[in-house]
Amino acid sequence: MSSATTTEIEVFSGAPAPPPHRPRVLLVGTAYAAGASATAVLALIALYARLRADVLARGEVWLPEEANLQLTPGTMGMATLLLSLPMVAWIVHALRNDDRGHALMAYGVTLVLGVAYINGAAYGWQQLGLGITSSTQALLIYTITGLHVAMAAVGLLYLAVAAFRTAGGQLTGRAAEAVSAAALYWFVTVAVYAVVWYTITITK
Repeated sequence: MSSATTTEIEVFSGAPAPPPHRPRVLLVGTAYAAGASATAVLALIALYARLRADVLARGEVWLPEEANLQLTPGTMGMATLLLSLPMVAWIVHALRNDDRGHALMAYGVTLVLGVAYINGAAYGWQQLGLGITSSTQALLIYTITGLHVAMAAVGLLYLAVAAFRTAGGQLTGRAAEAVSAAALYWFVTVAVYAVVWYTITITK
């Protein structure tokens, strides 16, 4: 009995050590970056809302008469980004199950939706009818929406890089931290746009 126990101990002592626990540096770093980006946009949104409240309290009209802030482009942008959320979740789920084919399909749909959002934002700028320096209101609208478009572009680049790595077989199973980080950044981007959309497009 003791001989068998000794043999088992010798076998286990020769087994390779488990891989060291990797701290989630990329995920944590992405969380900080997403938080910083969101804070910048939300701070400008707070300024926009405060200035608008002051103007309305004086009984004046907030937007200039020549402004054409349409409901459709902003609302379509919100719907497009909402549609992208299940696609991003699909990417993470597929890679955790080593299903690279479905993950790449979800990447493609997400990237198309993201580009569609940016195209819709550009259309909204064309229809706005205000020069960027024509008024404080115009400057704030262009700055806030422009910063969010930049945030979305960074998120799309992040997802595109993850897609190339996925196609190369680098991001599967437990090694898919980069995808989770990209998904986190994209979810924050969509949440920030919900605030932008409500404050600028809905309440005007």
